Amino acid sequence: MLAEAKRDAALLALYEQERAGLDLVTDGEAQRAAYDRHFLSSLSGIDNTIPVRKLASPIEISSERADAPEINEYLSHSAIKPRIISEIKWTSSVTVDELQFAKLHTTRPVKVTVVGPLTLAQQVSDHFYNDEETLLYELARALNQEMKALQAAGADLLQVDEPHFHGSLSTARKYGMKALEELVQGISVPVTTHVCYGYALVHQEKSKSPTYPEALEILSECPITAISLEYEQPKHEPSLLRYCGQKHIVLGLLDLACKEIERPEHIARRIDDALNVVPAERLHPSSDCGMWFLPRALAFGKIRSLVEGTEIVRARL
Repeated sequence: MLAEAKRDAALLALYEQERAGLDLVTDGEAQRAAYDRHFLSSLSGIDNTIPVRKLASPIEISSERADAPEINEYLSHSAIKPRIISEIKWTSSVTVDELQFAKLHTTRPVKVTVVGPLTLAQQVSDHFYNDEETLLYELARALNQEMKALQAAGADLLQVDEPHFHGSLSTARKYGMKALEELVQGISVPVTTHVCYGYALVHQEKSKSPTYPEALEILSECPITAISLEYEQPKHEPSLLRYCGQKHIVLGLLDLACKEIERPEHIARRIDDALNVVPAERLHPSSDCGMWFLPRALAFGKIRSLVEGTEIVRARL
C-alpha cells in the first residue's frame, strides 16, 4: 500500500536523523506530495477539476538550471494551479496524523512544517476574492487552524515555510507582517519562519540576493521566535545576520547543490564566524533547505557532518 510505503519512508527519515545525532527531528515530509500543495486538501473553496496552468515562479525555476527528467516533472506539477471558487475554510488537519506517527517513533523533539500564506497563494488561481490582500489573510486564518491542531497534538516547534517572503518581496512589504500575525494567533509553541532561495535541485547556482536582507529585516519585526535562512550555498557572510534583529537564527550550513559532503571543520568555522554577530543561545545550525532530492547516503553524510561541526564548537564553548 502507498500509505504503508510513506510511513516506512518516514520511519527511515527519523532513524537517519537520530543516527546522525540531530537534536530536533522531522518525519522528512515523507507522507506529503509537496511541502506547499499538501495543505490545499485541508481547505474548502478549492476546485481541482479545471485547474489553471501558470508560468513557474522564480522560486520554482532558475535560468541556470540543468534540464533533467526530475526537474521537468517538478516544474510540470508546479505549473498546475487549482482554482479558488468560494470562501476558503479549514476543514480538517492534514498533518496531525503525521506528527502523531512521528512522536510514536522518536523520543526527540519533533518539528512540523506548515506552508506560509504568501507561498500557498502562489499555488492557486483566485477566481473568488480577486484581491491579493484578502486572499493572503484568508489563507493565513485557515492555516492558523492547522497550526493550532498541531500545537494541541504536541508539536515541539512549528516551522512556516515561506520562500515567497523573499521571492515575492513586494507582496511581503505590503502584507507579510499582517499575514504572519494572523497565522500565529493563539500559538504559544516556538515558531520559525524559513525563507530560502528555492530548491537546489533547480537552482544549481545561487548568488547573494540584494533583496534578501530586506526580507529578513521584515521578519525581524514579526511575532515569530526564529528566522531560518539560506546561508551556505549563496555564500552569505555573518554581516547578513544583523538583519535578523533579536530573533533566534536557524543557520543553513549545507550546500545542497554540492555533491560533496562538507567537512566538519568548515562547518565549525562558519559557526564560529556567525558567533561574532549572534550569541550562542540564539544560533541554531541547520541545513539550507529541503534535501529530498539528494541520494540517501549523501544526505546522511551532510547532516552527520553538520552535527560533528556543531560538536566541535560546542566543545570549545
